[in-house]
Amino acid sequence: MTDILAAFSALQAIYSTAEVMREGEMNYVFIPRLPIQTAGNQISLDALLCPQAHGSYSTRLFLEREIPGRGSNWTTHQVLGRTWRTWSYNNVSAAQPLVAILASHLKALA
Repeated sequence: MTDILAAFSALQAIYSTAEVMREGEMNYVFIPRLPIQTAGNQISLDALLCPQAHGSYSTRLFLEREIPGRGSNWTTHQVLGRTWRTWSYNNVSAAQPLVAILASHLKALA
């Protein structure tokens, strides 16, 4: 967990309410009311960033609900006692800073 905590400060400087959470061997960053720019509109959704491999994906961004017309092949996951939605979007490297991982996932929804 030390590695994620060291990388977390830059993300928390932008999203002050973000917090690191752990489930089993997995680390997550919970970002309440994450602003998301999509299709010319800005919405806010609770988000859960997984900055490490999750299944066959390099990293994942889970959202509290699906964004209609954005992303493809949405799936449902149970993480940290909550239901999350995510889309098929892969190859966002876990080797980059958390802010860059998050930005890459968000770009896919724009």
